Amino acid sequence: MALIDETAARRVIAEALDSYGLAGATLHFVKYRENHVFRAERAGESFAVRLHRPGLHATSAVICELGYLLALRQRGFPVPEPIRTTSGELVHLVGDGAGEQYQVDVQRWVEGAAPLGDCGEAFDGSSPLDPGVFHRLGQLAGELHNHLQDVGRLPGFSRAAWDLDGLVGEKALWGDPLGLDALSAEERHVLGAAVARLTSSLAALGTGPDVYGVIHADFTPENILLADGELVLIDFDDFGEGWHLFELATILFFYRPHPRFAEYSDAVVAGYRTRRTLGDEQLRHWTGMLLARGLTYLGWAAERRGDETAEWLAEHVRPVVVTLARDHLAEPGEPARHPS
Repeated sequence: MALIDETAARRVIAEALDSYGLAGATLHFVKYRENHVFRAERAGESFAVRLHRPGLHATSAVICELGYLLALRQRGFPVPEPIRTTSGELVHLVGDGAGEQYQVDVQRWVEGAAPLGDCGEAFDGSSPLDPGVFHRLGQLAGELHNHLQDVGRLPGFSRAAWDLDGLVGEKALWGDPLGLDALSAEERHVLGAAVARLTSSLAALGTGPDVYGVIHADFTPENILLADGELVLIDFDDFGEGWHLFELATILFFYRPHPRFAEYSDAVVAGYRTRRTLGDEQLRHWTGMLLARGLTYLGWAAERRGDETAEWLAEHVRPVVVTLARDHLAEPGEPARHPS
């Protein structure tokens, strides 16, 4: 893959914006993680512009993602609006003259919005959010899953699966958590044993439509915007197929050390149940699903040592995941506690 810096990213995006009728737009850098994200301003309008990291997703997968945004918007679900090029395309490809092609897409900026929170304040316990917010998040997740189940697989569906292989298989989507060099020998042993048990647990849960389907897969506080009192779900970059309970685990994972975690968990489940069935049989897998979510973060960190976020995950999140692994192994066939 060819990684580029911010200056080069600006050149590629400036070229692409001409195809969206946005030539000459002013670009403001927003963030870089997997993709470069900029805010483009022109003629009083603002847009979020993504320059995708080459090799992260096939162009068909990005088009699939944006197609679901359109479908959700048509159903009234709060997500950003994708913008087409002047020729009607959802993704524009820009060549660098050396054989590399970069994918660019544009979405209308959600004005007056701010993230609901961030993973840092969730994790260190300083988040001031009330359990009522988590009740609404549970409702939002339930509404999303209902819509996605109704939409089904759009023609040309092309997205990864957060299934057994995607989470804990030999080619897990975000890498091998046991490959994290910050693990001690004892921690690696505990995680290995927990992965083996988790594999059996997830296989038993199955992939029926009542427990598994198309999901967002990155339902973290940064990806939920609050705009005029309403919640808007953004950043579908990781969306694909997976367990519905994995979605709820993602909402809550970074709040695991928070003193109000139990209240937050109960509120999410209660909110979800106002929109969609969530049976006790699924909730028996609660600790295991939190562990599965945590393992993905360790796998991500294992492949990106030196990155600031990876180092934070390795230092601070690693112990939480190891504790979840111990809890999962200690369960006598069923979780010791789950939200109810």
